[in-house]
Amino acid sequence: MPSKRGLGWPWDYPASHFPVYTSCDRITWLFNWELWVPPGLPDSIEWVPCVRTAAQAKDITPFLSDIIGNKKANVNYLLGFNEPEIPDQANLSVEEAVKLWREVVLPAKSKFGLKLGSPGVSSDVGRSKPWLDRFFGQLEGDAQVDFLVVHWYGPRFTDFKTYLEDMHSTYKLPLWVNEVACSTMGNGEVSEQEVEAFMKEALPWLDGCEWVERYAYFGNGQGKTVGPWVGKNNDFCEMSEDCEGSDGRKLTGVGRLYAEL
Repeated sequence: MPSKRGLGWPWDYPASHFPVYTSCDRITWLFNWELWVPPGLPDSIEWVPCVRTAAQAKDITPFLSDIIGNKKANVNYLLGFNEPEIPDQANLSVEEAVKLWREVVLPAKSKFGLKLGSPGVSSDVGRSKPWLDRFFGQLEGDAQVDFLVVHWYGPRFTDFKTYLEDMHSTYKLPLWVNEVACSTMGNGEVSEQEVEAFMKEALPWLDGCEWVERYAYFGNGQGKTVGPWVGKNNDFCEMSEDCEGSDGRKLTGVGRLYAEL
């Protein structure tokens, strides 16, 4: 069975950031929250486009026509808006999202023969579930969503598992977990040992869960920071003077665990 394991790839990363992952056979796909292929994408890693915001919706068809028509990447999936229920993310009303879904997203799904992911929602279920309920309700059974995209941040595997089970039970769709990390969300730093313990429980469970199709741990900080609200000990990479061909980066213990477990 192909590995489910992927990466979130920040839009501004250069091709020189890829070599540190070239021998990581477990990492088979990535998304960059964008509609364009990241520079230097290895043949061994599948790119999945994402229409992150309302402003990008108009670009779906022209961008994918160019990418697919000119064989710049083999595109099989399209991801919906990124955290539309969160004010500092896509920040979309249900009504606006439904309008764009009907006018732009569904025609692109049909034109290019893609499998379609839902808008990617946060683990703040007080916001995300009401938003999704209204989204699916207003589309009146015609959302044509093939899988549900969810995010989760927290320190305990049991809470993570419970959240995924609830989302799967509620919406009866396979899941893509496109953002996940062991994190207190800025309320104190998690240790490297805590991150590794979380991974050692979460990764085998995700790999074995039949209704989780793919997942991407939020750790691709490339030796900088994955964000103070996530925590530096989730970072897969660190700077190293003795590395050649990988832009001075090597995998951390957490990065090796994600690449090999």
